[in-house]
Amino acid sequence: MKGSTQISVLIGLAIAAQATIIGAVVYVKSNSRTTAIQPTNQTGFVKAAMPDGAIANEVLIVGPECDRPEGIRARTLASSLAKLNIPYRRTESISMNSDSTEDIFEAMERMDELMKGDSPVVFINAKGKANPTIDQVIAEYRLVVAQ
Repeated sequence: MKGSTQISVLIGLAIAAQATIIGAVVYVKSNSRTTAIQPTNQTGFVKAAMPDGAIANEVLIVGPECDRPEGIRARTLASSLAKLNIPYRRTESISMNSDSTEDIFEAMERMDELMKGDSPVVFINAKGKANPTIDQVIAEYRLVVAQ
């Protein structure tokens, strides 16, 4: 009985140690992810690998073609950009291959974070934002074009 109690205690300690290590890894990973996708300026856009086919100095709007709120937001954004003669393109889906960026895993993680946000997701010259306002898109575009 005494031997089995000691074994049980050792097993319990081993499980607790593993849980602590896993918790620490998850904590560090989640904190590094949060800092990796912080906005780069006042517009709220974050660094992001550009999807395949994205064109420099063009706004890429990724969102559905539908009458749901996200489709209406994408359509309204596109219409506003057209009125301002800002080049844009709409699409419902994107892809990214390993040639798109040096660190494909980090790029995929950032892309995943962006795509988890509300639609539309907008990309402008290696930056992206989920559901930006028209003012944020215009400001980001003007920052990019001014460079």
